[in-house]
Amino acid sequence: MNIKPDCIVCIMNQALKVAKLLELDDITSKKVLDISAQILQKHDFSCTPPQIAKEIYQAISDITGDDDPVLKSKELATKEALSVDTSFAQSIEDAIKMAVIGNVIDFGAQNQFELDEMIQEHFHQEFAIDDYPTFKKELKEAKEIVVIGDNVGEHIFDKLLIETIKKHYDLKVHYFVRTKPIINDVTKKEAQILSQCADIVDTGIETPGFEVEKSNALSREIFERADIIIAKGMGNFESLYQVAKRPIYYLFIVKCSVVAEEIGESIKSMIFKRG
Repeated sequence: MNIKPDCIVCIMNQALKVAKLLELDDITSKKVLDISAQILQKHDFSCTPPQIAKEIYQAISDITGDDDPVLKSKELATKEALSVDTSFAQSIEDAIKMAVIGNVIDFGAQNQFELDEMIQEHFHQEFAIDDYPTFKKELKEAKEIVVIGDNVGEHIFDKLLIETIKKHYDLKVHYFVRTKPIINDVTKKEAQILSQCADIVDTGIETPGFEVEKSNALSREIFERADIIIAKGMGNFESLYQVAKRPIYYLFIVKCSVVAEEIGESIKSMIFKRG
């Protein structure tokens, strides 16, 4: 999914948020915003938001000397997610809903929502797009599945989903992560909490969205052979939707106007779409 004019504003806002999170002085903040604008200017509308985000966050790291500029946000998000009582989520369908609600933990999103509020509002709501019946049928025959991780904090709810699936089915689960810090996306470091229920796979991907052609050989092989792929979050949707050459289940909350228009649903909608 290629960038739109709205994405340009969103990406600039992200750069400003990082500057504030790191408590940069005015001169350094301007450097961050200037380089972000320069990167945006050199790209046309054939790029995806995750591709541009990769360049901007690398530039921010170069300016600040901080390899993980959103670390503080990731730590807070993990703490918040671990504090949530998920004992009421017993079925696979419940766990899927919690996994998608967890997607509101997103430092880079155009719109920000409170986790507790979203759980209260959305757990008893229906998905705007719901391909769970098809997923349920495919799950009965599956031996190997992939969950492509998205945000730190959200990964705690991915753990719940994987553990719940494995209570009902004997299958192997691979959890795909980014190869280095990018925005607040999950890397192998944060994903260790899932190591008892899933095989953690460093994909070699440096963008906040899984790109098959840029992934390493191991993750590409697993991606192609797995019976089911679940792609968490909008970054993976932006990178894979109508690009990947195999069926994928997209699981996310609509958090921006561009994705809302692309998928034909409103902001805050819960999506479980096979595409």
